[in-house]
Formats: sequence, C-alpha cells, structure tokens
Amino acid sequence: MNYWLLASGAFAAFMFVGHSTMGRREFFLPMLDASFDPIAKRAMTFVWHMATVALLLPAAVLIYAGYVGGDAILEPLVLFIGVTFVLWGAVHLYLGLTSGIPDAMKKMFQWAFFMAVGGFALAGVFVE
Repeated sequence: MNYWLLASGAFAAFMFVGHSTMGRREFFLPMLDASFDPIAKRAMTFVWHMATVALLLPAAVLIYAGYVGGDAILEPLVLFIGVTFVLWGAVHLYLGLTSGIPDAMKKMFQWAFFMAVGGFALAGVFVE
C-alpha cells in the first residue's frame, strides 16, 4: 500500500466532489445564466464537463495505485498525473497572482488542491 498515492487520490476525489457540487453551483450554473455568445457558452459547457472527467479519472487511478502499491506498470501513469496536476496548479497560481482580483488566492484556491494532488502523487513515485 502506498499512502502517498492514497492521499493524492483522496485529494483528487475531494476536488472532483467540490467541482461537481460547489463549483457547479458557484460557477457553472451562473455561467449558463450569463449573457454572452451562445457558441462560447456551449464551448464553456464542454470545458466544464471535460474538467469533470479530468478530475474523476485521476482520482480513481491514484486510489487504485495506492491500494496495489509498488506496481511498476502504473508508475508512468502516476508520474504523468502528478506532473499534470502540479502544472495545472502552477497555472492557477500564476493566473491568480496576476489577476488583480483582491484576495484572489483565497477566492481562486484550486491551485492548492492541484499542488497537493500532484505533490503527493510525485512523492508516491519517488519517496515510496
């Protein structure tokens, strides 16, 4: 059992649940009610659902990899997930810091969860 990967998967699952509940209520539904180009709105709907899938599948893989622990076959996939989440976190962090929005890092906190998922996943590959 790899506890780093289990922690990473737990953070990823938490992100998926938060995205699907709070994110849906606070971002997705208001975006659908907003008045802007219908094509852009449809594209954003696709991006929303794409992000939902992109959060669900890594959570499942990381939890599975954490339970089987030490499976060399899964290592490249876990490494890919870890690097991807760290990079997503870095992009969120950069965009938040340069946004000019007051308290942006509190309001746009996803960067911390992306970094946690990625950091724990990478620890699961390199520390365990």
